[in-house]
Amino acid sequence: MNMKDLQFGIEVETLCDRVKAAKAVQSVVGGSIEHEGGVYDCYSVTDLRGRKWKVVRDSSLSNVPASRQAEVVSPILHYDDIPQFQEIIRALRNAKARVDGTCGIHCHVSAEHFNGRQLANLAKIFYKQEELIIHAFGVSRQRLQNYTRPLSDDFIRQIETKKPQTKEELNRI
Repeated sequence: MNMKDLQFGIEVETLCDRVKAAKAVQSVVGGSIEHEGGVYDCYSVTDLRGRKWKVVRDSSLSNVPASRQAEVVSPILHYDDIPQFQEIIRALRNAKARVDGTCGIHCHVSAEHFNGRQLANLAKIFYKQEELIIHAFGVSRQRLQNYTRPLSDDFIRQIETKKPQTKEELNRI
């Protein structure tokens, strides 16, 4: 399995006007902006390849007015998209997007190339190094209590006891 074959998606929380953030994304990917509205006041940017980037309100960014709560949500990305994503981050910075202790970044990696045993092993490896990882990323205590929950001891015990082989078995745990 080659890391370059993985699909992933990224969500970046930032303190920025959503219209400015959408224009920053568009300045890199081209395409058009549409205000979809809704509960997350979504602005979508359909890029020149037909993929949809979203800029949505994120209420976890509670220390700024709702108009400055902007989470940029990528479409499904591939390894070759990393340089473009880096340009989007630069464009957001140029648009005066900022971050503070309330902001976070989430990277979702497709599990399609992995079976339950491999994912369970990944969970156990992460669990053993979780304190170090949390420290290295500077995750605040408030974030740990409200959003970023550590893996539960019970979850790891069940993995070790039941030894899941498939994703379905792991999902049941």
